[in-house]
Amino acid sequence: MNANAKPAKHSAAGPYLGFALQPVRAFHHLLTSPRGSSVSLEFQDDVAVHYPSGFLRLEQTKSALKQNPISDWATDLWNTFHNWLTMLQSGVIKANTAEFRLYVAPPKAGAFVEALTAASDATAAKAVIANIRSKLAKLRKDPACLDKLQFLLDATEEQQTAIITRFALEPSAADPLEAIRDILRPSVADIHLDILIKSGIGQAKQAYDRLIQRGETPILGVDLFRREFHAFVRQNNLPGLLTSLSATPDDARVVDIASTRPIFIRQLELVEATNDDLLRAVSDYLRTSADKADWADRGLIYTGSLGTWDDDLVRRHGMIRGDIADLHGDKSAATQGRLVYRQCAQHQAPLEGRAVPGHFVHGSFNDLADRRRVGWHGDFEALLDGDGQ
Repeated sequence: MNANAKPAKHSAAGPYLGFALQPVRAFHHLLTSPRGSSVSLEFQDDVAVHYPSGFLRLEQTKSALKQNPISDWATDLWNTFHNWLTMLQSGVIKANTAEFRLYVAPPKAGAFVEALTAASDATAAKAVIANIRSKLAKLRKDPACLDKLQFLLDATEEQQTAIITRFALEPSAADPLEAIRDILRPSVADIHLDILIKSGIGQAKQAYDRLIQRGETPILGVDLFRREFHAFVRQNNLPGLLTSLSATPDDARVVDIASTRPIFIRQLELVEATNDDLLRAVSDYLRTSADKADWADRGLIYTGSLGTWDDDLVRRHGMIRGDIADLHGDKSAATQGRLVYRQCAQHQAPLEGRAVPGHFVHGSFNDLADRRRVGWHGDFEALLDGDGQ
């Protein structure tokens, strides 16, 4: 790996599970590259694999959702070769320690790119260049790609051969995620595949972003990443667990929502809850709402069971409220309300027989409070109606 090499500035986009094509391909290489390798993102190329031997795999990714970026006269195609030749000529890479790959999704074809892929020796490379020159001369007007293409045509024969004989159009599928699914299927239940893949790509992307923010090279070691991802899969691929992949809301959003005083916040204000209690309630309420929608969308839960879940929590609230009244009837209504709230917040119960994350019960109780199905203060109905909101 040449950590001092200058980053190349070229990229392409295409959404897969909400991610551009480059992070998807980086994740694929993090899962499949040999031990001891590293994978960089948008550094020396869109994606690059740095092998322990010092060999380098440079991969350009192209989204073909709206056009064919590898048709014979496509600017994208020849810009790719221009980038590689520039790196070669500047000494950033050495031809004998690098290979060049072009990944296009969904798959497209082109006569020139197929001929370039098939050229495995100097004679074949020279023939491809001659054919391109011949076809170019027959065009009635210059193609838009001419400047980029001319850079390849004007390169030395040695440079042309170095790039062409080490170039290949990478096999691809309509959905780049399918290759990743195939890797994980032996150890991951089908129902969990896409959400774990989405999380894995997200983990990799966040790790790259943190490196960039710190001014460091955006390159990840395969061994460490794979170890952490496999640990994540083991934790979240359990049939008896409903896993939350909802992100913790940022502080600014939580504070903003708390300041609007939705009903569940007003309920807490009635029992003089602390500011920390209010902010935690907002965060868990938001995460729980996201979890319910996510689990239902993925078919992990039956939406009808959420009604039963709510009814069970309402009954549990009633029992806790009765116990507090019996044991702490001498205390103020606000104190009793805080005790009810905290016991409800600590309650744990399964949903459809599966364990839920810690924030889920707490968030569900706040959702019920927002709908006024439960309350913390003994007179919450009258007090809410009378506070002018």
